[in-house]
Amino acid sequence: MTVITDIGNSEGYQRVRSSKAALMMSTLVIQPLASVYGTPVVAHTLRAYLKAGWTVYLVVGFKPDPVDDELVKQLHISWFAIPLLRTLGRLRKIGFFARAVWWAIAQVLFFAKGFHIISKHKVDLVYTWDVDAAPAAWVLSKLFGIPWVARYLGSFLYNQMKNVAWKVRCWQQVLAYKLPADLIIMTDDGTLGDVVLEKLGVDRDKIRFWMNGVDKQAFSALPPKEIARQSLGITTKYVLLAVSRLDSWKRVDRIISAMPGVISKIPETTLVVIGDGPERHALQKLARELGVASHVRFFGAVRHEEVPLYYAAADVFVSLYDVSNVGNPLLEAMVAGKCCVALDVGGTSKIVKHGVTGILIAKEQLDSLDQVLVSLLENQPLRERLGANAREWAWQHLKTWDERLDQELREVEKLLPTVVPPGARHRWNYKF
Repeated sequence: MTVITDIGNSEGYQRVRSSKAALMMSTLVIQPLASVYGTPVVAHTLRAYLKAGWTVYLVVGFKPDPVDDELVKQLHISWFAIPLLRTLGRLRKIGFFARAVWWAIAQVLFFAKGFHIISKHKVDLVYTWDVDAAPAAWVLSKLFGIPWVARYLGSFLYNQMKNVAWKVRCWQQVLAYKLPADLIIMTDDGTLGDVVLEKLGVDRDKIRFWMNGVDKQAFSALPPKEIARQSLGITTKYVLLAVSRLDSWKRVDRIISAMPGVISKIPETTLVVIGDGPERHALQKLARELGVASHVRFFGAVRHEEVPLYYAAADVFVSLYDVSNVGNPLLEAMVAGKCCVALDVGGTSKIVKHGVTGILIAKEQLDSLDQVLVSLLENQPLRERLGANAREWAWQHLKTWDERLDQELREVEKLLPTVVPPGARHRWNYKF
């Protein structure tokens, strides 16, 4: 097993700091620290804190790519990577054990790096994005008397709660959620994370259940459909669009499986798939086996600023995730005024109103997905009406990223003391 670490930007630590500083920790791959891949949600958060005058010490559980990005230049980055355990964690027979070992090592490394940073520098806040960084953050928060903000990008536990032994099978998530953070921000993404937290007895007063923001400006003035398709090299009459990381639970295979039925009725149709991930080769193989490979275009991971072009080219956006479909791709499709088809799971129906702002499909109706798509492609007035309604709803109800993160920063400010007595910053607090 190889553990690779980097102590961070020691020169950066000597720069002039602002009046507030945060230690942020995450195992999620963050888009600015990777050439293409990553989680743009985290990038928006980092930019907001930096813009608000915070110094950010960032500890991540992956090796950052060497990228030239203005955001990265402002961060003080420390990282560690355990590539072998990451690979073993994806294997079915030993994955559970490998992930447990990875988790244990990650706690030690997060704690060690966080301790080093807080001991040397003024830090006002500990902030995490995921369950793997939560235990170490809790210990550091208690040890140094610093408030801890736990932010979770949705939850997988709602469906697991049907299993009698769900707390044992998902012990890492359960432990993280039950640790007493000073503020818990659970993303309202349709995965019913608020129900999970309530089931676990988490203090409601500390929970903020908020939707992500949307970059409305990027989708406000899309190029004409014909120009977008010409730019992307798409020549067919109709375009279906799927945008997601290619993980098994995102179920892009369901859309590909419907393509033979769609092509048999409307041959001039292309399915455009945006995103990359471990399922890509399996999905390409499925398209070949079904004889629709020439009608399915995999564009891979695309920089976020280029994504609006793909929405502009699309007639119908399709999202059939297993857990929920209220992710940023669906919200962006609605802001862009696209006709959306989504699987009715989790809290998806709170956002997509069937026949009004989109089309919802129940799991038992998936066999007729091809018929639903054909009917929409053949009915332009219906597509346009659903897309216009979706756009109107989205622009009225969804926050921009600036609005959403201003809301968060106001809550975080409430956790900070107005006056810090000399010597109080590093008080030792063992009240675990």
